[in-house]
Amino acid sequence: MSASTTTTTGSIRVNLFDGARRPVRDGFPFLLRVLDGNHRPLVAKFVQGPSIPVMGLPVEDNLADLYTVIVHADGFRDAGVYPVKVRAGRLVDADVMLLPADGAFHFEPLAALESQAPLLYPALAHGAGDALVSRYSDAMERQADPLGALLTIGTAIRQIPLPDAARPTPFHYYWELRWDLLQPDRFWAWVDASFADAVRKLADLNSFAEEPDAAHWHPGIPGLIGPATRSWKQTRFDVANVQLTFHEQDRKTVALPGGGTVECVVVEPDIDYYKDILAHGLLEVVPNLLTGGKTDPRVVYLLRWMSARQEGLAEFDPPCTIE
Repeated sequence: MSASTTTTTGSIRVNLFDGARRPVRDGFPFLLRVLDGNHRPLVAKFVQGPSIPVMGLPVEDNLADLYTVIVHADGFRDAGVYPVKVRAGRLVDADVMLLPADGAFHFEPLAALESQAPLLYPALAHGAGDALVSRYSDAMERQADPLGALLTIGTAIRQIPLPDAARPTPFHYYWELRWDLLQPDRFWAWVDASFADAVRKLADLNSFAEEPDAAHWHPGIPGLIGPATRSWKQTRFDVANVQLTFHEQDRKTVALPGGGTVECVVVEPDIDYYKDILAHGLLEVVPNLLTGGKTDPRVVYLLRWMSARQEGLAEFDPPCTIE
C-alpha cells in the first residue's frame, strides 16, 4: 500500500489487538485511515489484520511527521493512536486496541491477584479482613465498571517509578482501599501521609505537574471527604496519565499488620483521557472514541495500554480484560 511517491519516506506497521491484549485473528477486516500531522488523509482502505504495513509515507522533518492511525471495524469501537512519529527509511509500529462495542470487563479471580498483582493486592486487602472475598465478588457482579477502573488505575500507579530504592513504587507505601466509595472514573483510599511528599519530588523531576486550585477541581464527597489540598498529574504520556489528588484534612492513624502505626490521608487517583485536550489531534479525528459524562474506564484501559506500547515500556497488564 503506497501513500506517496516522495523519495524521503518512512513506513508504519499497524498491529491490531483485542481487549484481552492479544493480536486479532488472521483475516480480520477493518477500515484503515492514516492522516499526517496536518490532518491530511493519506490512506483510507479496507485491509485485513492482524498486521498491515503502510509504506511510502512522506517525511518532512516537521510536525507533519506526527501521524494519526485510525481503525474502524464493524461491531467495535473506533480506535486510533497519535502521534506516530514517522522517520525516513524506517518502519515504526503502531499498536491499536479494538474493543467490542458492547465489551465488558472480565476479571481474574481474587486468589490469582495475590500472585499476579502482588503490589496492588495489599491495597485491596488492608482493612478488609474477612470481608475481602465478599467485597471483591460483589464488585465483580454489581460494580464491574468501578472495579475495572480500580484495577486499571491501580496497575498504572504500580508502574510509576519512584526515586527511592527503599520504596521504588507508590504501592511500597501503605494503601487501604475505600471499598464503599468505588466509582467508574476513580477510587479513594487511605494512604501513608508521607506519600504526598514523594509525589511532590516527582514534580521536581518533571514527571508530574502540580494542578493549581486543587480544592476547586476536587471538592471531595460532601459529608465524607473534604476538599483536596494538593494534586499532581503525570506528564509521561500523551494520553491516560495518572492524577493523584490528596485530601490531607481527612486523616486517621492505622495500625500496621506487622506492628506499629502509620498516619494516613485520603488519596483520590484517577486517569484523564488527554494531557492537553486542546492540542491533541486524536480527539478531533476520532470523536466516537469518547462518550459524554464521566470518563469511561474501558477507554482508559485502551488508551493506557496503547500509550505504554507506543513508548516501548513494560506491558500494561491489569488483572482484567475487556471482551
